[in-house]
Amino acid sequence: MKYVEQTLQERGFKVTLIFSDFDHYTKSSKEYPNSNVHKIHVPAYKKNISIKRIISYLSFTRQVRKLLNKEKPEFVYAIIPPNSLAKSLSSFKRCHPETKIIFDIFDLYPEQMPKLSNTPVAKIWANLRNQSLKTVDFVILECYFYQKQLENFLNDDKNEVLYLNRSEILLSTNNVWQDKQIDIAYLGSINWHIDIEHILTFLKTLNQKKKVVLHIIGDGERAKTFQEELTKEAISFVFYGKVFNPEKKRQILQKCQYGLNVYRANLGIGLTMKSVEYLQYSLPLINAGIADTKQMIEEFHIGYDIDNSLEKTVDKIVSVTKEDMILMRTQCDFVFKEKFSDESYLKKLNTILDNLR
Repeated sequence: MKYVEQTLQERGFKVTLIFSDFDHYTKSSKEYPNSNVHKIHVPAYKKNISIKRIISYLSFTRQVRKLLNKEKPEFVYAIIPPNSLAKSLSSFKRCHPETKIIFDIFDLYPEQMPKLSNTPVAKIWANLRNQSLKTVDFVILECYFYQKQLENFLNDDKNEVLYLNRSEILLSTNNVWQDKQIDIAYLGSINWHIDIEHILTFLKTLNQKKKVVLHIIGDGERAKTFQEELTKEAISFVFYGKVFNPEKKRQILQKCQYGLNVYRANLGIGLTMKSVEYLQYSLPLINAGIADTKQMIEEFHIGYDIDNSLEKTVDKIVSVTKEDMILMRTQCDFVFKEKFSDESYLKKLNTILDNLR
């Protein structure tokens, strides 16, 4: 969001950021350092799937609409979900056609909740978003998977994929290589979206042919279970916990040959910040369950997808030479700069804003 804010300010807009005062991840109140934040108080909730969460979203939506009715802005850039916000902004657009409105579809809910996605309530919730997409001036999507899923609800010439971005970093050229060992990084939250069983099967199969050491940066509700299962399968690992120091993180990641990015099937995920951060460090990917990343692996050879033919994929990984790894890292660096760097993000965002009509 800081780049959206920066770009709009450079174009002469006075920008106000409208956020709720509730942090979804910590389930606690939230403060913001920005002086131009308009903070909205919303009801708290504890469970991700709950009536209280919906009430919190509806409260946020109602207060945003009240503020917009008062301010009548020239331009609105809205992160969706919540889907109720999409419905309300679509209505606002019909009442104020002169206001330019962009939706940024950052997650697909309820599609990313498999237990709920086919229920009547979920379909109603999805339609709050879907029936609003053609009303606004432009729709930005986080990945091509989302674009494909929503294609029947989008205006053909008024939508574009804009990938997540990270800043380029200075990397050491002395990446560690060992012929008899494969070091693999796991970065991020260890939660129920992660397919631990699939990860263990892959690592166990790989470990039978070449020693594996897993470097875990992160934590979560399944972190203890993950470590216990790794120990049970005799897979070596180092658990660092949460690491926020950039230099320490760089040192860990540059020990590794691959970054692990394995999610449960049918979660409806096209891209993760985890994979973008691996590519930021020129780290080839071990992927499963991530649609856009799978396509990039096939097109640019920036790692391996383990959704199918696990044994064959493991054989390929085992046979990788130092020279092969150098080529893969070069490709990772290219893909990061072309698709995920701050420079590529800002260039595409400005093109979208230039063509907004």
